[in-house]
Amino acid sequence: MLLILAGVALATLTGQGNIIGNAENAVGKYNNSVSGEQQLLNEIEKYFQNYLEGGNGDNPITPPDPVEPPKVNEDGLATENVTIKPDANSDIQITIPAGFAPAILTGSNSTQSLPEQDGSVASIMPADEWNDITTGDINKGIVIVDNAITYDGGNPSGTTPDFNEYVWVPIPDPSNFKRTAWTTPWGYDANGSWGSGGRTHLLAETSTTNYWWEDKTTPEYTNMVDSVEHYKGFYIGRYEASNDGSGIAQSKRNISTWTNVSQTTAITACKNNTKTPNMHLIYGIEWDSALNWLKDNATISSSVPGETKTMTIDDIQTDSRSWGNYNNSTGDAEANSGSKQNTGYSEYWKANNIYDLAGNVYEWTQEKYSTGTFRATRGGHYDNDGDNNLVASRYDALESVASSYGRVP
Repeated sequence: MLLILAGVALATLTGQGNIIGNAENAVGKYNNSVSGEQQLLNEIEKYFQNYLEGGNGDNPITPPDPVEPPKVNEDGLATENVTIKPDANSDIQITIPAGFAPAILTGSNSTQSLPEQDGSVASIMPADEWNDITTGDINKGIVIVDNAITYDGGNPSGTTPDFNEYVWVPIPDPSNFKRTAWTTPWGYDANGSWGSGGRTHLLAETSTTNYWWEDKTTPEYTNMVDSVEHYKGFYIGRYEASNDGSGIAQSKRNISTWTNVSQTTAITACKNNTKTPNMHLIYGIEWDSALNWLKDNATISSSVPGETKTMTIDDIQTDSRSWGNYNNSTGDAEANSGSKQNTGYSEYWKANNIYDLAGNVYEWTQEKYSTGTFRATRGGHYDNDGDNNLVASRYDALESVASSYGRVP
């Protein structure tokens, strides 16, 4: 019996159904199972990680190619036109022209300057940061400069900047680039009659008298419209124009505003600034489009000292006193109002980085009044009431009379 049992045991241990072989097979199968399980878990983890990072779960995400910074010269100014489109799903963009660069502002160390913050230029934005400009930055006004940040002929500090400043006005939808019929307390109505009580400045281009019209047949005008449609915006002078002493229009900070000049001289002064491509005296369509951009978007000073507000249509066509230089300015805008001041004098007289659209001095435009030689002036005056002569108001003056001046886009 022992021999038979021993034989059976030996056969069981070494044969087809033996314990050792079965154990070895079981261990191997278990190890294979564990390995397969781990591989499956790795695949599942990879799938979910891929999904969380924005993929579709099936294909790995290919990282985007690194964005090359724009090409600039030794002063940090663009050597070619640079278009920045922060959001592929939006038409809001900005083009930095060759010879210019975005600026960082002193008070905020960013591109934005709110009321009370020092809006002077601190530095040129490094080229590797240009592609970080956001849609929000563009909507609040990007300042560009045309020279290194030097003063009085190349010095690191001084009183007169060597650089001009301009602000980008985005027009993502070309159909919104148009003149506007503002209803203001004072000014001319659609029939060319003076009066008060809610005058509507209609743009009767098709009427026989042609009140409030612009000559659309000139190459300058048609090129301007084409440029706005192509680049989806335009630049406007950050400040009221000043004179460099040689009859060339400037847009510089802390300089006496150029007054007592005719509209015809103002047009020539803009064209004489060959450093700024396509500079021209502002058209009515550009003035109105800038105001429409500011509405519901710009942060301005309120009629209550120490407070700010978002600009509404009332601040444009009903009461501009809280953010302009008038003889009855309100809130923080009241300080030193009622007399002519240098460009960029008050941080409370600005909206989206643009100074003195409201008040300070009248500004010539290329908008015509009637078929004669009268031209429309805009913005009101330091000697006006800001709740009667508003930023949207249109007035007329003979183009040859030396009185107001304008802003350059």
